[in-house]
Amino acid sequence: MIGNMIYAHISGVRERILGMPEQKNIPTQCFNELLEHYLSIGWQPTYEYAGPDAWIDYGRVHLKRGNNVLRFRWTNYDEGSVAGRRTDLEDITRHIHEKCGPQAASAD
Repeated sequence: MIGNMIYAHISGVRERILGMPEQKNIPTQCFNELLEHYLSIGWQPTYEYAGPDAWIDYGRVHLKRGNNVLRFRWTNYDEGSVAGRRTDLEDITRHIHEKCGPQAASAD
């Protein structure tokens, strides 16, 4: 349990240090639809946060397809975000704008 919480924190720090592009402030409904969409088109989960507050206060899942990895993160305060390669985030941004409207998220 504690190990999951530490791993989740370290993963977020690593993304900021590496300067991974991130799509932020994705409304919860849109975030859930986006995550389901990527699972349905063949992205495989490689990690899911399983702490005591999983998907209540905090949620995280990493999806992988080929060499590409997307890191989905959700908090009850900031709502959803996705970090990954710039080309993958362009597709995510397009999907968010089509499904949830252009005001639904902000890029980092």
